[in-house]
Amino acid sequence: MKTKRLIMVIVAFLMVLSLACNAGRTTTTPAPTEVPPTKTEPTKTPTTEPTARPTATPAPTKTPAPADTAAPTATEEEGATIEIINNSGTDIWYVYISPTDSEDWGDDWLGGDVIPAGESYVLTDIPAGTYDLQVEDENGNAIETMWETEVTGDNTWTVEATQVSLEVVNGSEELVAALYVSPSDSDEWGKDWLGGVAIKSGGSYVVEGLDVGTYDIKAENADGETVESIFNVDLSGEYSWNIVGKADLPANAVLRFEDDFSDNRNNWGAIAETDDVYYMKPEDGQYCILIKSSELTAWEWYEPFRPAEFVAEVACTRDADTDASCGIGFGPDGDNLYWFEVSPADQTFALFLLQDDEWQDPPIGWTESKNIVPNGWNYLSIERVGGYFTVFVNGVMLGQVESDIFPTGRIGIGGATYDDDNVTVCLDDLRVWRIEK
Repeated sequence: MKTKRLIMVIVAFLMVLSLACNAGRTTTTPAPTEVPPTKTEPTKTPTTEPTARPTATPAPTKTPAPADTAAPTATEEEGATIEIINNSGTDIWYVYISPTDSEDWGDDWLGGDVIPAGESYVLTDIPAGTYDLQVEDENGNAIETMWETEVTGDNTWTVEATQVSLEVVNGSEELVAALYVSPSDSDEWGKDWLGGVAIKSGGSYVVEGLDVGTYDIKAENADGETVESIFNVDLSGEYSWNIVGKADLPANAVLRFEDDFSDNRNNWGAIAETDDVYYMKPEDGQYCILIKSSELTAWEWYEPFRPAEFVAEVACTRDADTDASCGIGFGPDGDNLYWFEVSPADQTFALFLLQDDEWQDPPIGWTESKNIVPNGWNYLSIERVGGYFTVFVNGVMLGQVESDIFPTGRIGIGGATYDDDNVTVCLDDLRVWRIEK
């Protein structure tokens, strides 16, 4: 877990040459419904044809026999035993042991018992022979299947899940019309797993037959807009995702500043370079900061006005495969500020508080969020409204603290290094709204 280690804070006081006079914000959440076209969450797009998904084992052709079919019984006083160790992450409700030359699975050998995840169970009095074996979850979905297995004497079967289920609970106010569940190492989102079924607000849906693995998951509304996305989700058993959705921008928020860094009309990089930091001039629609030293936080101020209540957001990325973080802050000066930091490498975020040039106990310590894109662009948003300081990633609210510190302040954008040095942090699409009374 990271701790806040600060050697030096680099502050460049920015005197803005001119305010951008752009149209009001067209989205309704602190983060846009989609990040810039060339800087997205993983660059995945739905395909028109479903992507075939391999299965870990052949699909069984056997079906359970009628209830009056008896499970095998020992013909001798002693039979074989099987100890089932459930490492699948899912409770085992049914166990079938069927001779390989049989077309039926027969009866459930558990007889109403359940093998909880992480526990074991011993089956006894099994006549020696060659069997097909299958364990299933509560809904009758196969967890693991073994084919043509010799069963004699004492045996141990450690069940490792090959397929998992995903429960999607729609806790947002939007209708979820499409759901994409794609391996994290894939460049495409693949098929819509809902297949024309929608998940209404408050409803849920279970995706079955997913292979064990790491996935990115995206929910869309009927207009094809992202309701919420999560990334690098380890599916190794039953997993439930509660969709929160993107928070709405306050109705009385008025856009006061916007910069897409397509030029440098706002004079970024006023201090071009020091021994520790190189503030680059905006180029190719980005404003980048090279942080040369490790364990260093660096930012530059935007200061044409000092809001009391506001919403501010910026898109940010950093060099891949580094432990550097992106940040956005608010405070009256370089010795006093809130600093919201997002670490993509381990998908964590934190809210720090600097007072009189000393870091205090963080109001929000390092916390995991699968809403954070591990490699790519993330939208960081901070909001101070009604005495509360709230933080968001990609439009989703992650945390909130009560705050009466710093009645007014400026907005700072930048990043931080930890073990790595010479890391570049790049920023785009800075927006600041004032909350009007």
